[in-house]
Amino acid sequence: MPSAVTLPWAVSHPSAPGGTAPGQNGGWLGAGTDPFLVTGNPNQESFTVAGLSAPGDVPAARLRSRAELSRLLDRTGGPGAGFTGLQGKALDLLLAPAVSTAFDLAREPARVRDKYGRHPHGQSCLLARRLIEAGTRLVTVNWPDDGHAFWDTHGDNFPSLKTRLMPPADTAFAALLDDLTARGLLDETLVVWVGEFGRTPRVENGGRQHWPRCYSAVLAGGGVRGGAVYGASDRIGADPASNPVSPADLTATVYHALGIDPATELQDPAGRPWKVADGIPVRQLFG
Repeated sequence: MPSAVTLPWAVSHPSAPGGTAPGQNGGWLGAGTDPFLVTGNPNQESFTVAGLSAPGDVPAARLRSRAELSRLLDRTGGPGAGFTGLQGKALDLLLAPAVSTAFDLAREPARVRDKYGRHPHGQSCLLARRLIEAGTRLVTVNWPDDGHAFWDTHGDNFPSLKTRLMPPADTAFAALLDDLTARGLLDETLVVWVGEFGRTPRVENGGRQHWPRCYSAVLAGGGVRGGAVYGASDRIGADPASNPVSPADLTATVYHALGIDPATELQDPAGRPWKVADGIPVRQLFG
């Protein structure tokens, strides 16, 4: 199984370099750490995952012989040297039956698919559960490209939340937590539901604008104590009033849940040390 998967698309943004929002790959850790990107609408019957099937005229045995030839060329320092690791990962995706099985939503009972919601977000969350169950360690589910500016409700805020955004979000999130619990996976799976910032506490022209000073995140599983609320805003939700948590603190909390010291250092290609997180874990959430 790929160690990390992003679906159902890589988030785009018109003002980002190249049109794709940054921070969605391995960065200076190298292309080998990039997530496997799954694109498309998993709610459609025609949904397939590119890269999981070989051309019809290339049987598995021929693929393996090609891989062996590539390995021999790599040993001799030929033109293919240095690519064997990535080629091996690609070959695993093609030849491992468990991989294609994990991505096959048709194997789920109709009642389970209905519980998650027959919409792109619901089926994306169901696919995420299948991947975690099959051995993928990190799954990122982005809100689908809905053609309506997603949760960026500068206008028509309240009708959008009531009819377009909250129903599929609530349905899929509740189904995911129920499903993980029923399968005995929630204790070892950390679910993090968060956006990149909040919205203005005051309504302007029927909408709410960008507001990075105060917003919320939801954590479940992975040792997190259920039913707890940490921190509070002021009366109008403009600023934290108690126990503020920064994005760096949230990142550190995720590493803490994974059993990784946030102070752990990695070196970039220039040899400079970087902590995996600069924040402080919110340990009060656990136990």
